[in-house]
Amino acid sequence: MGIAVVALALLVYANTLANGFAYDDISIVQTNPYITDWRQIPWLFTKGYWSHKSGGGGNYRPLTIITFTVEYALWGLAPLGYHLINVLLHAANVALLFGLLRCYRVAPGIAGVAALVFAVHPVHTEAVANVVGRSELLGMLFGGLMWWAWVAARRAKRHRIKVWVWRGAAAVAYLAALLSKENMVTLPAALWLAEVLVARRRCFLRGALTARLRSLWKVTASFWVLAAALIPYFWLRSLAGEGTAQMPGVGVVTLAGYTLWQRAIIMLEVGLIWYRLLLVGYPLRPQYDGTNIPVIPDWNEWKLLGLLLHAGLVAALWLTWRRVPLVAFAIGFWFITLSVVSNVPIPLGTLVGERWLYVPSVGYAIALGYAVWLVWSHALWLEARLKARMGASRHWHLRAEVTRLCLLLLVASLVGSYVYRTAQRNLDWRDNYTLFSRFIETDPQHPIGYVNLGETLVRRQPQQARVFYEHALRVEPRLISANILLTVLDIEDKAFEQARARLERMLVREPPYLVLPSGEWGLIHALYARVLAALGEREAALSEAQTALRYAPEGPQPLFVVGETLVTIGERDAAIEVYRRLVRLLPLAPVPHAQLGILLLETGDAKAAERELRLAAELAPDKPFIRAWLEKARQQAASQP
Repeated sequence: MGIAVVALALLVYANTLANGFAYDDISIVQTNPYITDWRQIPWLFTKGYWSHKSGGGGNYRPLTIITFTVEYALWGLAPLGYHLINVLLHAANVALLFGLLRCYRVAPGIAGVAALVFAVHPVHTEAVANVVGRSELLGMLFGGLMWWAWVAARRAKRHRIKVWVWRGAAAVAYLAALLSKENMVTLPAALWLAEVLVARRRCFLRGALTARLRSLWKVTASFWVLAAALIPYFWLRSLAGEGTAQMPGVGVVTLAGYTLWQRAIIMLEVGLIWYRLLLVGYPLRPQYDGTNIPVIPDWNEWKLLGLLLHAGLVAALWLTWRRVPLVAFAIGFWFITLSVVSNVPIPLGTLVGERWLYVPSVGYAIALGYAVWLVWSHALWLEARLKARMGASRHWHLRAEVTRLCLLLLVASLVGSYVYRTAQRNLDWRDNYTLFSRFIETDPQHPIGYVNLGETLVRRQPQQARVFYEHALRVEPRLISANILLTVLDIEDKAFEQARARLERMLVREPPYLVLPSGEWGLIHALYARVLAALGEREAALSEAQTALRYAPEGPQPLFVVGETLVTIGERDAAIEVYRRLVRLLPLAPVPHAQLGILLLETGDAKAAERELRLAAELAPDKPFIRAWLEKARQQAASQP
């Protein structure tokens, strides 16, 4: 059964292997200078997840970035390899879920249905079909290994050395889960709940109070081993300069500025989206924030419904923990693993994330598996009870075979709908065009869809891209990304005065205490320098270029623009240093090598120019202008003594 479910998980996500990079894949994988050199892997532990673009984001996932670095060394930027690893990781998590449930002696039918639902649920497409969903997949994989090692330690209780070896392995796996994704910090609490429910008779139901407390302490005390893993984790986070908040600045985080109580009230209504995504799995969107979700800290009927739903689940947990501990665990697991990403304790950069439900959905899968097993196993008992009450002569009594057939049809319909939606949604993640075209269909009032759709068209259809950017600004006039992209188009059209006015309106809104590095604001200053240089304001352009370098010292986009600006204003030596930095950050990109080679040739260093242009020609053999400059460099190098 377990093998069949894993095979289905592989099959349902097989169509992601033809996908490219989409959404955050482009920033984290395709244009990330940090993953281009596997020799710098130890250095990655001192960098945040978004450190190549912005500082202090609160995201620290070095193990995830390390996997991308290894893959970059193996197959470069070929998307197939990245997607294949994601599919294999998801299949491994399905196998772990099935195996762990069997370790707790859960019936094969329950474990099979739970693993089946988890394997094909459409809400997981963002975690599996989007390459950067790797953090969720790795987090659950290492979290599952932590769980497995802990159960092995409990089973080896007669061998103290084995017990501590297994517990040490669990702590290492927990640290790896934390280094993959921050929200895995709650997993020991869920593990503790499972272990307490296993020992519930000793801890709560039988014996004197002192004996019960002693049993509870015996279960709890050993968890200090997992708590110890937090020490190196937070030490490493401090080295990377990452705090506990997701992002700095009011206005960037939807619920920033709201009190804990206000956030709790708001999330009562927002939480209804979680249950829709779990039960229906449609519609699915890449972005859920204050634009398409009401953020009102006042009571209404939807918040009351959310309160009743949460209260009902808590009541169900209380009613089932003695006799049906598996259901109690499923509910507790849901609340525990969702707590950090609920926006209540810490406001995050978005209100809901489909990828965030990857681990919490295990609770839903287990509860559904138990419900199916309950009806299936009690069909004969139910028929006998009805016969006893209604009489054997009644022709319309319920038969066990009919009940089971209806149950099979119901489960098949549900799983079939999940498989169909998952397979279809996988295709949406093929690239930014397909993803955000669908986003506009399901959410036409969200500006991000128009911005990202415009970015996919800007090289082939710049005027159509401009239409999308302007539409995004009509929806949200303060959207910085749309303004930046329109500025780039203005510069390409040589509308420098229009670009200058747009940039100055943006710079007025620059935060007074900006956390550095900031790739976004570094790019704005770089573009402003480019415009000033084109307008002949050399000194102002040089000042803005220096600001851009200070804001984004390792941002490829700002560095490219600054390099062009320095060449324009005649600062050739400074431009050479910028392109040297770009070559170091993007060793496999031909353009920085070519630009550096041309500048070196113009300064008279023909041999160094030949070396850079030769590398550029090897990386881009179909570029005739690089070949032409390489020939010039060779001729000059040959004439030099």
